Amino acid sequence: MKARAALFVALTLVGCRDRGGKKKIDQATIDRNLLAEPPAQIENRVDADLGGKVIYLGNEVNPHVLGPGKTATIVHYWKVIEPPGEEWHVFTHLLGAADHWMNLDYSDMREGYPVGKWKAGDVIRDEQTFTLESPWKSPSAQLVVGLWKKEGNQRMAVVKGPADGEQRVLAYKWPVDARGRAFKPMPSYLVVRASGPITLDGKDSEEDWKRAKTSPTFEVAEGGPKLEGSARARLLWDDKNLYAFIDVEDSDVHSQYKKQDDPLWKEDVVELFIDADRNRHGYVELQVNPNNAHFDSWFPLTRAKDSHFEWQSGMKSAVRVLGTVDQRGDHDKGWSAEIAIPLGDVKGMDQAMKVAIPPSPGDRWRLNVVRVDLPKGQGGVAASSWSPITIRDFHALGRMLNVVFADAEGKAPGRDASGVPGAAADGGTPPG
Repeated sequence: MKARAALFVALTLVGCRDRGGKKKIDQATIDRNLLAEPPAQIENRVDADLGGKVIYLGNEVNPHVLGPGKTATIVHYWKVIEPPGEEWHVFTHLLGAADHWMNLDYSDMREGYPVGKWKAGDVIRDEQTFTLESPWKSPSAQLVVGLWKKEGNQRMAVVKGPADGEQRVLAYKWPVDARGRAFKPMPSYLVVRASGPITLDGKDSEEDWKRAKTSPTFEVAEGGPKLEGSARARLLWDDKNLYAFIDVEDSDVHSQYKKQDDPLWKEDVVELFIDADRNRHGYVELQVNPNNAHFDSWFPLTRAKDSHFEWQSGMKSAVRVLGTVDQRGDHDKGWSAEIAIPLGDVKGMDQAMKVAIPPSPGDRWRLNVVRVDLPKGQGGVAASSWSPITIRDFHALGRMLNVVFADAEGKAPGRDASGVPGAAADGGTPPG
């Protein structure tokens, strides 16, 4: 035990010396990561109390599965109740089987705004990026955090919250894929606030739509057939609605379904899945097809459990078809759907859901947009999506896009212009 403690001290000090002082952290970085209050939603809430002085609020990680030699990012959130004192330092370790572990003590905020500067009331956003060692022999990687001081090799007591027997907060546990496959991080998107009214006409004529960033071309669903024509989407919001504009290229636009809650998913349609509180259960599914028919459903848990097709969204939409919907085999150009989703609809039938309505800049939801196509003569549908899915599961809660709400100027606390909190977009599950 003494040898292990000595190793801990040595590695901790080496880690700090190797990185400390070599990178000057500018004041703008510090200011950007000192928050006025905690985010309304933190993906992995922990609320661990360290010595009655600091609360480790939780973290956000990307991706949610690690592979040896692969890179991941974690964003920690700390709240200071009472300044701990300059003798204390933050530590972060990644634990595997037996004595297999990594020291991850460095971060820009720990360099530029160390514990000795922490003040009562501070909320600190603390981002780290690391590469998992290769080989990594454990099937999991447990992230632990805490406060440590050199004198007496002492860790501050964890008086409340998940911890091990060594005064380390159990912050997050990753599964590790030993094959080292690279899991593509789930994308992020900054949803700009609309500066004026949006007229639903199936056209993107408003200046706000021109300011909204266009998604990448949707990716064909893993394991599914290729489909003709691309699809892209944009999002906006205001105090009443989340707006989606989805543009589909398609040489044969078709759907026979025209009524509310018809099985629109069997033919050409666009689908939105929204998990607003990001807890991977309790979400809505909304669909609009080229006939401007709607389908909506509420899933209190997951699609494997009871769903509520009787739930009705208040969404409104307008569709523009460049071609015909009721003729197969002619040559169309495509179609677009402009959709207004009342913000409160994202709670479905759970009005107690902890989601701020309307959101504030910096708030985050998770969602995905899927385009479905039924080519003529094909027995099953093809699909593509903004955030990658498999053909077996369009709902895929772990693969949803991470959206960050911004003001009309495209600014959101702690986010860059792409909406990514550093590199810490929400991750997902591995393929297959």
